[in-house]
Amino acid sequence: MKKVCMVAYTYYHWDARIPKEAEALVQQGTSVDCFCLREGDYTRLSVINGVNVYCLPLGKFRGSSTIKYMLSYILFFLLAFFTVSKFYFKRRYDVIQFHTLPDFIIFAGLIPKIFGAKLILDMHEITPEFYMLKFGVSESHLLIRILKLLEKICAHFADAVIVVDDPIKRLLLQRCKFKSEPTVIMNSPDERLFCSDCLARVESLNSFSLIYHGTLTSLYGLEFAIQAVAKLKDRIPHLKFYIFGNEADAGNLKKLAEELDVCSNVIFMGRVPREEIPRYLCRADIGVLPTIRGEFTDLTFSNKLAEYVCMKKPVVATRLKSALEYFPEDAIAYFESKDVDGLASRVFELYMNPQKRLSQAEKALQYYQKIQWQIMKKRYVELIDSVIG
Repeated sequence: MKKVCMVAYTYYHWDARIPKEAEALVQQGTSVDCFCLREGDYTRLSVINGVNVYCLPLGKFRGSSTIKYMLSYILFFLLAFFTVSKFYFKRRYDVIQFHTLPDFIIFAGLIPKIFGAKLILDMHEITPEFYMLKFGVSESHLLIRILKLLEKICAHFADAVIVVDDPIKRLLLQRCKFKSEPTVIMNSPDERLFCSDCLARVESLNSFSLIYHGTLTSLYGLEFAIQAVAKLKDRIPHLKFYIFGNEADAGNLKKLAEELDVCSNVIFMGRVPREEIPRYLCRADIGVLPTIRGEFTDLTFSNKLAEYVCMKKPVVATRLKSALEYFPEDAIAYFESKDVDGLASRVFELYMNPQKRLSQAEKALQYYQKIQWQIMKKRYVELIDSVIG
């Protein structure tokens, strides 16, 4: 039996990508152990859909302190280094897959690599650009230069590298040397969960509803969507905007909703398990993605966009290069970054034209077929097999 280990600085049950990959291997008869962060009362070991999930005694740091972020990563690295090394001699993994961030987590596999294990670096983010955005520093900042150097070292140390979309692959091919060309495994939704067939099983709401689910930080531009709702509330009867995400990050957004007198229109739903999201998507009329355009977001494709498309929902989204790479102008109702009037106009246009909502959703679904999870799953399993040899 093939044996694969995964390591990730995240919570397994909240992550969209890792369970899909792990379960894809389990379905092929592979034994999979996953080491991740511990949250709440979760036990040290759980078996989830055949995956052995080990929670290391560390939670995720949330904040803006660069030093504390790095210390949190270093502590996780040390825990992973000793735990993975110990388990390797018990389990003799064929492959150890490290999910970023951070990139340097791959060195936690140093001992197993010496004894013959193959290491895969699964780059969920493009690290230098991510931290340029997060900490508001330029490309010339010492931290960013260090991260770019570390990125090169980690990419070369890995036996194989996975990236999440083609724009990132092209960028990394320009600035890194790889043992083999990176493989694109997009974070497409699992069609078993995000199934448009459930539309027929859910009653419609007596309102016209917009929806957003995910992170509530300023990067995702939700303040512009709330402003658009304020402009539309008198033009669209019973307009609702449902926002799903961590309530701890929603303070400024709630304050804005109060200031604009749209508290009855903007509903903060809190954070819900991923398996419940499709039920709410079924009831929505439009998915909204008002992400702020920048170097980072132009490179990173939003898995939320694919989830809306998979559920046959028309999408109003910021015009980003990463989105246009896979969904052209006729598939998504694009608007310019931070353009409240443009966002409101696109929503109103779709509200007034139900047939356009339907045709746009159908076109987007056609484009989605090229990147659906079944294709990515096959590509991923084939990569693991080729690395094992």
